Amino acid sequence: MALLTLQNAHLAFGLAPLLNGADFAIETRERIGLIGRNGAGKSSLLKVLARTQVLDDGAIALQGGVRITTVPQEPVFAANTTVFEAVSNGVSRARELRDEYERLAVNGGDEHTLSDMQHEIDELDGWAWESKVATTLSQLSLNADTLVSTLSGGLKKRVSIAQALVGAPDVLLLDEPTNHLDLAAIAWLETMLQSFKGSAVIISHDRTFLDNVVTRIVELDRGKLTGFPGNYSAYETQKAAQLEFEATVNAKFDKFLAQEEVWIRKGVEA
Repeated sequence: MALLTLQNAHLAFGLAPLLNGADFAIETRERIGLIGRNGAGKSSLLKVLARTQVLDDGAIALQGGVRITTVPQEPVFAANTTVFEAVSNGVSRARELRDEYERLAVNGGDEHTLSDMQHEIDELDGWAWESKVATTLSQLSLNADTLVSTLSGGLKKRVSIAQALVGAPDVLLLDEPTNHLDLAAIAWLETMLQSFKGSAVIISHDRTFLDNVVTRIVELDRGKLTGFPGNYSAYETQKAAQLEFEATVNAKFDKFLAQEEVWIRKGVEA
């Protein structure tokens, strides 16, 4: 069963339709490269999938309990936030649950409530959230005590990626994740995504990155979504064959029209 399904989706800004009866689904452990010309609506589609943008028409359905996290193209953080605090926001639910559980346990809380909370904390791996944050910071070479506001664009992107990863989402939405990253960070991100247990939808103009990471390409063109299995190189091969076939069909149709025109002219002359 698909983690997320989009059916007959319509979305427009002004007179320009970004989604025009589009259908889309994300399966378990898929890594989808979302491509299309600039202005086609790729970032808007990510917002729809994240449920921060409402469709004009159509339906979006999520499998129960599916958690979705977005890494925006240009991340924004609260003022005077340290790197550790910013990344910890990625496990805010687990952190709050554990704090509340510990408070209730000390004050003799209801056993059934405590059992339910313990089960959810287990699912979120919330008992050791501090070590998860510290490990992720170490992997991305980030200093926990540094103020995020003092970081470069590349390091802020690393913080945003770390914040998303530490929560272990079921679906990860990435908008141009390699922007501002150096080669070492891009290589780390590729390795992480290849072993990521969830699914991902990635907007990127980095063809090498898409070749190394994705399992399917989805093209957004004139409001429609078309899937191509494989990485970006496989997409180019399939797309070239598709265009060649369409050109052949169009040429045959043009020839047919020309013959019809000749027949009509002869009929008029007669």
